[in-house]
Amino acid sequence: MQNFFYRLLSILLILFCTVNCSQDKIQSTPTQTKQVTDSIEYYVKQYKTSKSFDKGRDYLTKAHKLCRHLNDSTRFNCLLSISNLIYKKDTVLFKKMNAEKLTLAVKLKDTLKIGLTEYMYGYYYLNTQRDLDTAYYFYNKASKLFKKIDHKRLLGRSYFDMAQIRSDFNDNTGTEKLTFQALKEFEMLEELPFKFLYNCHNHLGSNFAGLKEFDKALIHYDKALIYASKTDDKTLAGTIYNNIGLVHKEKKDYVKAIEYYKKGLDYKPLKYEYPKLYATLKSNLAYNKLKTYDTLGVYENLIEALKIRDSLKIYKGISSSYQHLAEYCAYNKDTLKAIQYANLAEEVARNAEGNVDRFRSLKLLSILDKKNADDYLKTYIDLTDKIHAEERKVRNKFTRIEYETDAYIEETERLTTQNILISVIGGIFVVLLGLLYFIRQQRAKNKELLFEQEQQRANEEIYILMQKQQTNLEEGRTQERHRISEELHDGVLGKLFGARVGMGFLDLTGDQEDVNEYKSYLGELQGIEKEIRDISHALKNNILKSDTGFIDIIEDYVAGQLKVHHLNYDIEKNKNINWSNIDDKLKVALYRIIQEAIQNIVKHANANNVSIAFTKTEKTLHLSIKDDGKGFINLKHKKGIGLKNMENRVLKLNGGFNVESKPNQGTIIKVSVST
Repeated sequence: MQNFFYRLLSILLILFCTVNCSQDKIQSTPTQTKQVTDSIEYYVKQYKTSKSFDKGRDYLTKAHKLCRHLNDSTRFNCLLSISNLIYKKDTVLFKKMNAEKLTLAVKLKDTLKIGLTEYMYGYYYLNTQRDLDTAYYFYNKASKLFKKIDHKRLLGRSYFDMAQIRSDFNDNTGTEKLTFQALKEFEMLEELPFKFLYNCHNHLGSNFAGLKEFDKALIHYDKALIYASKTDDKTLAGTIYNNIGLVHKEKKDYVKAIEYYKKGLDYKPLKYEYPKLYATLKSNLAYNKLKTYDTLGVYENLIEALKIRDSLKIYKGISSSYQHLAEYCAYNKDTLKAIQYANLAEEVARNAEGNVDRFRSLKLLSILDKKNADDYLKTYIDLTDKIHAEERKVRNKFTRIEYETDAYIEETERLTTQNILISVIGGIFVVLLGLLYFIRQQRAKNKELLFEQEQQRANEEIYILMQKQQTNLEEGRTQERHRISEELHDGVLGKLFGARVGMGFLDLTGDQEDVNEYKSYLGELQGIEKEIRDISHALKNNILKSDTGFIDIIEDYVAGQLKVHHLNYDIEKNKNINWSNIDDKLKVALYRIIQEAIQNIVKHANANNVSIAFTKTEKTLHLSIKDDGKGFINLKHKKGIGLKNMENRVLKLNGGFNVESKPNQGTIIKVSVST
């Protein structure tokens, strides 16, 4: 259980890293990819035409480095084409590139690419290292992968290569089984691969010939001839004619064998296109003619075949040529020369580890060298026992490789299933964590929303209370004006009128100057009466009444804040705005915006003058708040909480909010809201 949680934690970490890394990964554009692949093709062409190994290796190394700039899939394909060129010439670079291919294929989770890489390992160990059991191991792994994706062509090739390896150890049963499996896969392809079908039937023919089942061998050789005729390779038929000739030679039908060897030699360009097969046919033809007691041209043909094989370093063929020459000398009663050729045949076969040719050489020596016949027979028997033991050991090894590969694949599938399960659980766990985080964030947002709603309600209540207070204050002022008006009209004015009337009835005598002064005072009293009457009517009709309600609240707040800080202010009152028709929520928002703006000006602006203006178009109310402070660079300035709050309030009303500011040129806040 502890290991399980460790694996789960590891997968979560990998998922986290993958998500983060994928954000930083820059994909190459198609143009860049084309440029890189073109450069790789250029270096590959330079390698193919280079005559210097070191120079050619430098070209491929440059191509290899360029592969790193490609995406994983394209990179794999380029590495595959490069590694196919060097598996024989530079084993170190090949193994490095093949390991890189395998890592990419596993990363891509591409079964075909993984199979191709395993197959190339098998091809490398078979054809370069001659490490047959290791080659068989990789071919077997590749076959399992190709079978999984039902890739018939590659599966057939894997089976066939495995069959060839088993054939080298005389495992006829295993060879037959694998070759028939390969044949089955090839025959199910829509477009028949004639060359591969030819190879399978040829291989089956050789296998049945080794089991002395000559009729079955000839059936498959005949089928191989049919498929050979469907290809462009004219040398394929020569191989089959040679093999049919060998079957007839084993059946002691030397005349029939000679007939097929001659058919193989009928293709005149064979000597130059396939000198190895030409030498084989020449040597076998001469040997079978010797068996029919026809020695004409036999020695010349045997020597010609030996020279070709020696020039090509075909050691098994050289051993066979020496055996044929030994029998030719023995036929001519030249025993000493025959023994010399037989010893050469045995020596070459021993050094080349050609067991079949060595058996034949030892058997021939035991017949030719009577003096040492027992020693040759003993060596023959010991070698036979040793080889049979090795063949049994190898066959068991092949069985074990197949079993271990199956076990490995089963374990891999089990671990894959387990990893998938862990990944699913990990994914669910991550989703749950994400869900919990989302719920937590949503709750926090809900709380914030509730708080804002409560604050909004509180703001509205505060505004309503302030408005009621202002209304009550204004009602008190109105009542006081009415009282003063009535008092002036009914009280002071009446008394003045009575005094003036009473004085008018007085009959004053005296100087004319005194009379005139008396009348002047009466006129002044009458003027005072008129003035008091006008003041009374003005108070009664509210002529002197100032703007009330919202503007008064704004002015009271602004005056209270700015006078304390010795700032000048101006509030532009627009008589065309009927504030009683404006929604209370909008007035609360405007009040809070002005409040935030004044606080920012006092704290940060270092201003001397502040101007607030309300204007109204047909359906839109505009507010402008301007100061002559130090301002700021608007593009680089990060909005503070105050500005954000103002903007959020306006956005909630579906209005527009804009801030214009330049260094040392002050700031203008503009708000526009639909009414």
